[in-house]
Amino acid sequence: MNSLWSSRAASDGSAATPKPSGPADTNIEDVGPAPSDAAVRPPLPRAPQPPPPANPPDSLSLAQLRRIVAEFPRTEPIAYDYVYADTGPIEEEIDEWFMYNFWQWVRLNAANRAFHSAWGKAFTEEDWEDVDAAARRGFVKAALDGVRAKERAARGEAVGTLVYLVLGRWTETVRNATLPSVADAKVKSAATKVQMDAMKDGVQLLSDCGGIPIVWGALRDAFEPFWSDELPQNLQLQAEELIHLMTIMYIAMQEVLDDPDEMESVQQELLALNPNLVYFMLHATAKLRWDDAYVLPQTQVFLLFWKSILVVFGGSKDIAETKRAVSESQGDDKEKETITASPLDYHVFRQEITSKYPAYIPPRPVIPLEAEQTSLLPQLHHQPTRSNTANGILPGPSGQSGGASILHQPVHIATPAPSPPPSPGVGGKGGKKQNYQTNQNFPFMYPPLDATSNSAGGKGGAGLQDLLVGRRWEGSDVPASILEAGELFSKRVRMTRTMRQLWDEREKFLKFERGWDGADDDIVDELDLSSLTLEEKEELGLLKPTSGEEEKKDSDAEVDYGPRRINQRTKERLDAVEEFYKEALPHLQSLVIVLLKAIVAIASNLIPPGQNGQQQPPPPGQNNGRMNGGPPQGRPQDAPSGLNGTGKDDLASPSDSDVDEARSREIGAKAVTGIMILLLKWLKISHVLKFEYMTQLLLDSNYLPLVLKLFALHDIQQVVESKTDRIEQSFFYFCGSRAGVIPPGGIPNPTSTEFEDDSEDEAAPPPIKRRRSPTESDIPQSSSPPNVPAGVGATSPPSVSRPEVDELGYPVNPLPKEPITDFSRRNFFALINYLRVMQKICKHKAHRNLLMVQYKSSGILRKSLKVPQQELRLYTLKLFKNQVPYCGRKWRQSNMRVITAVYLHCRPELRDEWLAGSDVDAEVEEALPLEQALRSLTHWFNMRKYPDKMAAEVRAALREEQDFFVRELDKIDLNWAEVEGDDASVRLDWEHDGGW
Repeated sequence: MNSLWSSRAASDGSAATPKPSGPADTNIEDVGPAPSDAAVRPPLPRAPQPPPPANPPDSLSLAQLRRIVAEFPRTEPIAYDYVYADTGPIEEEIDEWFMYNFWQWVRLNAANRAFHSAWGKAFTEEDWEDVDAAARRGFVKAALDGVRAKERAARGEAVGTLVYLVLGRWTETVRNATLPSVADAKVKSAATKVQMDAMKDGVQLLSDCGGIPIVWGALRDAFEPFWSDELPQNLQLQAEELIHLMTIMYIAMQEVLDDPDEMESVQQELLALNPNLVYFMLHATAKLRWDDAYVLPQTQVFLLFWKSILVVFGGSKDIAETKRAVSESQGDDKEKETITASPLDYHVFRQEITSKYPAYIPPRPVIPLEAEQTSLLPQLHHQPTRSNTANGILPGPSGQSGGASILHQPVHIATPAPSPPPSPGVGGKGGKKQNYQTNQNFPFMYPPLDATSNSAGGKGGAGLQDLLVGRRWEGSDVPASILEAGELFSKRVRMTRTMRQLWDEREKFLKFERGWDGADDDIVDELDLSSLTLEEKEELGLLKPTSGEEEKKDSDAEVDYGPRRINQRTKERLDAVEEFYKEALPHLQSLVIVLLKAIVAIASNLIPPGQNGQQQPPPPGQNNGRMNGGPPQGRPQDAPSGLNGTGKDDLASPSDSDVDEARSREIGAKAVTGIMILLLKWLKISHVLKFEYMTQLLLDSNYLPLVLKLFALHDIQQVVESKTDRIEQSFFYFCGSRAGVIPPGGIPNPTSTEFEDDSEDEAAPPPIKRRRSPTESDIPQSSSPPNVPAGVGATSPPSVSRPEVDELGYPVNPLPKEPITDFSRRNFFALINYLRVMQKICKHKAHRNLLMVQYKSSGILRKSLKVPQQELRLYTLKLFKNQVPYCGRKWRQSNMRVITAVYLHCRPELRDEWLAGSDVDAEVEEALPLEQALRSLTHWFNMRKYPDKMAAEVRAALREEQDFFVRELDKIDLNWAEVEGDDASVRLDWEHDGGW
């Protein structure tokens, strides 16, 4: 034994090297000091080896690795001064409500005259600031009485008075105000603090006088003529009244969103309106589906609907608070940056580990899923049951075996020892080298040695190993790493609200499908309970609750408030979302179609306005030539589109209608995407199947190919840098010009100098402009045309290169020293929302991700990674992560930088196998059945909870499918006449006696 552990002296005669230690150490005593050098076997001679290279080509030195880590960007480069938020500054939001056209200024001037006319009748010499608060309230109440008048002229004057009040009484307030430097490129609005304060005071005064419900009622009445089969004859007057009433409500909601604490009383009045703000605006928006004449201001309707959702439900901050209040766990793991796992992931992990280590008993799961279950959705009847887990540890039976046990198959279980190599081929040339490894698809058959190892199969190899090792294994048959993994996995499992709701609905659906949970109210009604006492009825559970108790029980059962107590405001939000979904269910498809029609209008007008000297026609759904651009009659379609009929010679004018149309499309996209993302978020908080129903409608309405087309045909960076805002055409600039204090510095003023407002005839045509609008020849060639984005057109000068980054976030060209402020914030908002909605539709849905792969979306979405904006890049990478498993190895090899960016920026999960899923074929096979199962469960959910909102034919079909036993007997196709010894009388007696 001494020769086994003899030490070999070093070549230089130094001390012996220590003997190896580790698991192979034994209890054999040391053999004493090392023998002399003469007793040591001489080393074998070796050929001289060349020195190793300093830096091998396939490895990194420590210095290189440290340099790479040090140079890696810790944060996203900030190139644009943009932070994603629900709304922008209140000045910009109010400016976006008003379009750039002549007839709008005519309406505002008419409102100005109406206010001063009414004020002059009530107060001869005093101004607004000279009278006390009681006099002002009396004046506002008189105007509100006029709003309820039946005469159109009196009602129009009263509505105009209130519009001028809530817009800040611009001719008085702006006259002595401190104006911003509108010549500065960084200034986005010409609003003054004095006017903004006057607007807030006007909204508060209107609320104190009880005017918001009155204006709301007048607005609902103003919508009615546009929903009738025949449009009214005085359409222009109706349109002006409608837009004025919408303006009052929009300003009130915008003030509440800007300062909810100070405007709390106004918010309470808005929330108490009947019908609810969101309900009515839902109907008004859905009815645009049949507005073929485009007589309603669609952009304003979208904006009003969007703001009503923010007021009634809440924005991103309120969504985060509500999610924390109704979450299943106390803490927020995302804030702690804890990597978690879902119960379904843990279930798959348990199946894999127990199939490989049968002796291992992992911790109990959170939900009792069946062993073969790979999804929380109920399996369809035609869906084959897979006996393997989601990742194929135990593959299903092959077609040749016919489902027989694996023990009866002629298979070879690979041992840890490698198999012998194959015989060389003919001619002495060796065959292709192969790898021989342990077959991981079979259980671990050879646990470590224990006390019974010597008795298993004789003393053979086990006895020799026992002699060499000298000690026996006293631990568990399961490796410690597996035990640790099971404990870690079970502690990181989080049951989310979404998963719990889906599991509950799945259980209810299975009970309903199997006839366990049928409604028995009709049977109880038919029973004669007159002979039973009150106590007997209570004991048998046959006593029906009173109407008040039943209504309270149904209300509590409908709304899911979470596992803990929540505050009253959160409860009101959840109730409002529940009532909205109940109201919106028959109209949700129309709403989705209307919203997507607006996106189609945007995608159909991709050429920048004014480029190549071509004028773009207004898209369907944009109606500035009607509601906001002038009367629907009296202007032919082929008439010139300038302010005063200037036509093509005025294309380069800042007031060109093309700029207004492009700006209207951008504002409409901002409102439409804001509506979609807010509805999806709130519906998911309320119930996951409400969210799934809306995503199904978006998917069926071709949202994915539509948005991909929009991204494919747009230059994303050009869209971000689009400049369609003209401060000299904005509302606050108009207010300053009417007050006589603008323009400073020679900026053109197309509002106060181009027409006079002395004439009382509102139907008169617009007068001739005093100043000729600049033409293309008047514009200096050193700058781009005002309505052409930077970098577009052959005459544009070479400008500063756009900030751009690669897939990993490294700047391609030098970033600006200071963040860029001159860009389109609403386009950033809309682009991010497009991606967020797409991500919500495709997340964890194999069928929809396969559609994205089929649409070749990866090449389209790569353009979004070039823009150095955090949210835009993040949601683009999330979309890449969804479809990477289905793209193939060749695509992954050519897109490794994108995959690396996904690893660096997307939040991982404990079981995150998005890159190398081992059973992708199974996921592809189950993609369509799971999509059908989700749609079936969603349809059943809507039928169960909202039967009165569904069609009568659908309810009847559900009742026919409810009887499980009738369906089973139909499958058997039993014929009573063929039963031996059966006759009609016996069968009737059997049925009468309650047989079966």
